[in-house]
Amino acid sequence: MLATLKLLKTPKGIDSALMLSAMLIIGIGNYSNFDLTLADSMFDSARGQFSVNANALTGSFQSGMTMLAAAAILLAIWDTLRPLHWCVSHRTALRVLALSAMLVPLSIDLLSTFSGVLCPGDLLRYGGLEPYARLLETAPAHASATVCLPATQASHAWCLLALPLFFWPRQPRLAALAAGVMLLCGLGVGWLQQMQGAQFFTHTLWSAWIASFFVYLLYQLLKADDALA
Repeated sequence: MLATLKLLKTPKGIDSALMLSAMLIIGIGNYSNFDLTLADSMFDSARGQFSVNANALTGSFQSGMTMLAAAAILLAIWDTLRPLHWCVSHRTALRVLALSAMLVPLSIDLLSTFSGVLCPGDLLRYGGLEPYARLLETAPAHASATVCLPATQASHAWCLLALPLFFWPRQPRLAALAAGVMLLCGLGVGWLQQMQGAQFFTHTLWSAWIASFFVYLLYQLLKADDALA
């Protein structure tokens, strides 16, 4: 047990980055008008609706990410039953990816059901029926519950933030590049949803933060198990 705890000692840099980024997202969502300003720029006031309808494109991307997540889970199960000829770091990365594919979407969906945060399309400002409430403000009691925080549409894409672990720690630059690409994919899907009035920018950021936290936590736990094996 003591050996495990020692191995689980986390790098202060990553811990600090997670803490500071969470505070930054809270600051943007609760103490600035950035969400509203960005949503205003995407809203066509003349027609009274958001200017983009990309449901087909978003659905296709989500389906592709779901298939990749399922493939990662099946491969991890296969590796458990019939171990692949992989190095320890790759096996750890595969296990983190498979668990992230299950836990990240589940946690995002679960948190969204309890948040009660309204979508842009539900607000009076954009033709809906409800007033706007910031992140730390209490929504009206009569407001209908919605699933907008954290953003659920790209939940399977966010689990792919575990892919850079296949290059870590031997190829840190390639790992950083892969992390950037996966982050852009998730933000891209979130941007399409924002252009449809389905969520605010900070909703997407919270999904990215939750996924990053789970990937980091799982990596620390599984890396410790592999080191003790």
